[in-house]
Amino acid sequence: MDTDSLPTSPQITRVMPPSSPIRRVFFGEDGLRAGWRFLIFVVLLVLCVVAIRLGLRQIPPLRRVLDQAQSGTITPSFEFVFEPAVIAGLFLVTFLMAKIEKRSFWSYGLPLKGAFGKLFWQGAIWGLAMESIETFAIYVLHGFSFGSLALSGFPLVKYALLWAFAFVLIGIFEEFSFRGYAQFTLARGIGFWPAAILLSALFGAVHLGNPGEGWIGALSVLFFSLFACFTLLRTGSLWFAVGLHAAGDYAETFVYSVPDSGMKATGHLLNSSFHGARWLTGGTIGPEGSVLDFVVFLIAFIVFARLYPAKRMTL
Repeated sequence: MDTDSLPTSPQITRVMPPSSPIRRVFFGEDGLRAGWRFLIFVVLLVLCVVAIRLGLRQIPPLRRVLDQAQSGTITPSFEFVFEPAVIAGLFLVTFLMAKIEKRSFWSYGLPLKGAFGKLFWQGAIWGLAMESIETFAIYVLHGFSFGSLALSGFPLVKYALLWAFAFVLIGIFEEFSFRGYAQFTLARGIGFWPAAILLSALFGAVHLGNPGEGWIGALSVLFFSLFACFTLLRTGSLWFAVGLHAAGDYAETFVYSVPDSGMKATGHLLNSSFHGARWLTGGTIGPEGSVLDFVVFLIAFIVFARLYPAKRMTL
């Protein structure tokens, strides 16, 4: 029989049923939508941090350290107990989300290759410089007195090193929690700058829980956060922002011995003091509550944009 004369079977095309409206709310072309992934990350991280706090409070010596911080005074002991614990929780949650998305843990802005490298130290120089410029400007305008040395000898060296390590831990936790997975994921859903603005507003709002903080200080934190996002966009890494954050807090808290977002610290370098108008000094908020803080950030944006050319980020 001539098989060529046989009629051919019609080609069957599989018709995929249209996705339901409910499914489209949760899923897009890349799977679970970015907003829902961000929400899962936030819920897991909050639960993790709350569990860590509750766990630490079950240990009487640690409970006293936590209570002291909640009253507005931080110590190296608090930072060396609390920060490593919450960093471990943050890394765990990020690792789980990375596994779900089949991505590398290090793809969320904190590459292992650049850890504490050139960008970190450049950020540290910027952090020290920005805080120094603002503090000396307040001094020139008669709003700040350096006072006398509060430490000398071995205690000076001890606290200088302890606070340096402590603020590096703080920088890693706060930068990676707000500008790591969260920024990466939201940027894929709504764009880099809308995500940066939203997370920066959240970052500023979180600081309102600090004793001595105020809305002007929270607004300053928002501007800091936007600048940190700008450094991420231009460098492709969070290490500059980590160095900037750590050194800025170190300069405020230890070197110039002034409140930082309304928080005071034990073991600082100077018996310094503010005096004069609150708009100039920031009052209980610290330099972040000064109008000069916003001037410094404006200058920082302009200078950084010139020194660090745009770099394409892969989202």
